Amino acid sequence: MELFQLHHPVALSEPVFLLGLTGWGDAAAAASDAVDWLVEDAQTIATFEPDAIFDYRSNRPILRFTAGEPLAVSWPRMEIVHTKPSGRDVLALVGNEPDFQWGAIAKALIEISERFDVSHVVTVGAVPTPVRHSMPTAVFGTSSDSRLLLPGDEMLMDEIVVPASAGSAFRAEFEGAGFSTVGYWAQVPQYVGRPYQPAMHALLVKISEQIGVDINLTEVESAAYDQIERLDEILEKRSDARDFVEGLDISVGTTSQIPTDLPTADEIADEFSKYLRGSNGDDEG
Repeated sequence: MELFQLHHPVALSEPVFLLGLTGWGDAAAAASDAVDWLVEDAQTIATFEPDAIFDYRSNRPILRFTAGEPLAVSWPRMEIVHTKPSGRDVLALVGNEPDFQWGAIAKALIEISERFDVSHVVTVGAVPTPVRHSMPTAVFGTSSDSRLLLPGDEMLMDEIVVPASAGSAFRAEFEGAGFSTVGYWAQVPQYVGRPYQPAMHALLVKISEQIGVDINLTEVESAAYDQIERLDEILEKRSDARDFVEGLDISVGTTSQIPTDLPTADEIADEFSKYLRGSNGDDEG
């Protein structure tokens, strides 16, 4: 069984390689959503064999029914796609974080990158953090090459030990193979769920700067502002959640115990759905 297959070889000019898988290190799916938004109309150039890299008990296929009949099965996937925003070649690793063969996958990614003369590798992620949604989304970075750092980049200076995502493990192998890498992590309020547009927008700004081209992010930025306003509306109705959220900026950097009766992300999302139905005039009674 082959690990991957190349499709539609194309001539590229020193593309940036962007890693944005779903899974560990992708709070509220902000990072993978950002990459998926960028490559929405991209061309697939390589696919990895699902049976070789996924445990279907942890990355289960999705079965869709219509009128009581099974319609289709969507299998987990991991693939490399090519897009060209404003004429700049970009490769992106998208899809589900794999369960198996991380070492072999890393070697394959390096092989493909050498074939296409990749200029540097950019990883993105998102972490749940005790911060307020009304605060500007903070993005911190790590880099193997200081020349890749951009004006205003905030570096992660503290020593931390955390379980690695597949993207972070792949990045380490890229560095070992001599590729320059840079990574960005957006802080996501721990009480929100997917999607979280503010973090998605903040990461797309960094991606745009690393690619070196202007990307029209007006739509995403507008959606981010709208989401913040809607969250404010929801929390106005929940005094317990509001009191906790308003204290988060004070608690950052200290030991903060989350109340056990704090509304969950699902409960907030439910309030959010009720708000939307009300704003559209769909409430009953």
